Amino acid sequence: MSSNTLNLSSLKLVRDELLATIEASAAKLEQFVADRDNSDLLQGCIDGIKQISGTLSVVQLKGADLLAQEILALAQEITTGENNEADEYISTLTSSFFILPRYLEYVQQTKRNLPVLLIPAINEMRQVRKAALLKDSHFFEASVSVRRGNPGQTTAVMGEDISALARRLRHMYQVGLLAVLQGKQIKPSLGMMQRSLERLDIISSGRPLGKLWWLGATAIGVIAQKSMELSRGRKMLLSTLDRELKKLQQNSAKSLDTEPDSDLMKDLLYVIAVSGVDDPKLAALLAQCKVEPLGYTDTELRREREALKGPSANTITSMVSVLKDELNSVKDVIERAAQAGNWADDENDELVSTLVKIAEILAVVGLVSASNTLKQEIERISAWKAADKAPSSEEFLEVADSLLYVESTVSGVGSLNLSDDQLARINSGSRNDIIATSQLAEAEKLVFQEAEAGLSMIKRALSSYSESGFDRGHIKNVSTTLATIRGGMGVIGLKRAASVTAACQSFVAESLQSNEHPEMLQQMLETFADAVIGLEYYLDAAKSDKSADDNVLQIAEESLAALGHPVH
Repeated sequence: MSSNTLNLSSLKLVRDELLATIEASAAKLEQFVADRDNSDLLQGCIDGIKQISGTLSVVQLKGADLLAQEILALAQEITTGENNEADEYISTLTSSFFILPRYLEYVQQTKRNLPVLLIPAINEMRQVRKAALLKDSHFFEASVSVRRGNPGQTTAVMGEDISALARRLRHMYQVGLLAVLQGKQIKPSLGMMQRSLERLDIISSGRPLGKLWWLGATAIGVIAQKSMELSRGRKMLLSTLDRELKKLQQNSAKSLDTEPDSDLMKDLLYVIAVSGVDDPKLAALLAQCKVEPLGYTDTELRREREALKGPSANTITSMVSVLKDELNSVKDVIERAAQAGNWADDENDELVSTLVKIAEILAVVGLVSASNTLKQEIERISAWKAADKAPSSEEFLEVADSLLYVESTVSGVGSLNLSDDQLARINSGSRNDIIATSQLAEAEKLVFQEAEAGLSMIKRALSSYSESGFDRGHIKNVSTTLATIRGGMGVIGLKRAASVTAACQSFVAESLQSNEHPEMLQQMLETFADAVIGLEYYLDAAKSDKSADDNVLQIAEESLAALGHPVH
């Protein structure tokens, strides 16, 4: 693409001078921070930035030249003297002075220009200046003349007008959107949003606005499939789709004949293009819109942006994985020794070394109680060597019991985003309670896994039922599976979910497995699928936190009520 064209020879000629000027301007800014009344230092910084901007414009290094222009615009907003606004400007400039030379080095090392990498840094400065932010698709070129040869299955609205259905589907979309904006249940939330737009695409029956729902559903689908970054820009894009849903709800059927906004369609096309999904249908869509291969994917962009900022910190999940591996190796040594009935000195030294390392890590992350428990076991194991005799089976069991407690504590950290209060509760909890809680959590986890597997089977069965022309053989086990799920929900105390499942059973028995097919069966299946997805979404939240808000089940309840099977 044109924005990626690069003249390495020109850049090489000016690189050293550019880096020197950037360093000098950053030094002037640093000096100005220490002497905020010295206007000469500030002007010296600004003059250097002007030189940088001009040079980058000459070599036509897209992205970098825009970043330099933003640096200049922000620097010119700074005033002398102490003030909070100037502090914010200076802080942002300092970050940009770090990113710009790193990007120049990146371009030379990789021999390619990816201006999209700089959009977050550019937007950070534009936000400080209260200027309009750049969209992720700023450097993206495409024709938005999307055409669909066959829009696929269409259906009429069952017992509802467009406004009523749009309201219900917008509610489904908003539930997912709210979770995405809060960073919760990302994948299932995106699934609900995609489902909402897919339903609207079907209802639109190939009318002009249907292209927007189709493209929106496709874009959300690839975001979920590839676990794409949900940047501020993408969250704003998803919110824009909600505003389009609001227009449909307000204007009803007449708005279906309006052409969708071209900029919005371009933004959605960019999401699809950058996803890296290998799908012939999507490739044909991009070719139709004259989208050239980008040469990068969203995953690569995230990795390269992290490289520009420096190495990222290890996540808590990585730490838990390492600790569990170490604990497993310790348990293997203890188990072998207990079975053999003896204890070797070399095993003693190796085991103590491993336990010391684990205890130190636990102390650093705030799990003081587990760390102290391991320190006690280290003293016990060290005493075995000093006594020069094999430990008893009871001693082996006591060590194993402590390791089980530590492992349960570590597992708890891996499943929670722990606050200081949560860490305090874990550290003050009794060993038996923590172990019991861990084991109970494992049992509940199995219940949720069985329920999720059952709902997945039901969705496949409904799909086969529809595709086979409503052969009831495909859904003969659906009612039994729903009964199993209902029982599991009751056992773990999720009464509202159990009631929703009971209503689902009622619909399957009275409407799908009856001798006569009801009218508009396909539309009823779509609405029932909405209920199943709503239930599935709730279970995904509840498996992480049983106290999760169950109001999300209202989506399922509304769908079942529309089918004539209200939840009691």
